[in-house]
Amino acid sequence: MGIPLDVFSLYSLRDEDAGCGHHLLVRVGRPAFSNADEGEYAAALRAADAKRDALLEAYEAGALAAECAGRHTATLAGELQSRPVGDALSGERGGFYVELWVAETQFGSPWVVMGTADGEEEFWREVEEDEDLSGLRAYRPARRLRAYFLAGEGDETGGGV
Repeated sequence: MGIPLDVFSLYSLRDEDAGCGHHLLVRVGRPAFSNADEGEYAAALRAADAKRDALLEAYEAGALAAECAGRHTATLAGELQSRPVGDALSGERGGFYVELWVAETQFGSPWVVMGTADGEEEFWREVEEDEDLSGLRAYRPARRLRAYFLAGEGDETGGGV
């Protein structure tokens, strides 16, 4: 059985003409599915993708348009299918900016470890204390960035891998 889990997707949005860049972090819940049923798995992925696309569109039409009217290209910059470091991204619907630490993992793009912490050393300490996150074998250093955070309605599954 594929468990329900929260998927955190980090997007980079760029407007080459204006020379600007922005980040969006979205959390969507991927529903449970039967491992024996390929159709259920595909449906679970489609459901999560649809929620993610809707949040990206809402950000582009709302907060991003209010800040920067240019035409932006969105690129997936990272994904975490586990609980991130810190409490700032749990249980919240979003609609605010977060200071985020992001580190690439041995598994390559798009897999990252991310979260909120007061400093990089605190971030790494929390990563090392979490069996799931430490198992991803993230590389130092982590980079710090500011991202707008949005979460789908009801998307706090409590799941993780």
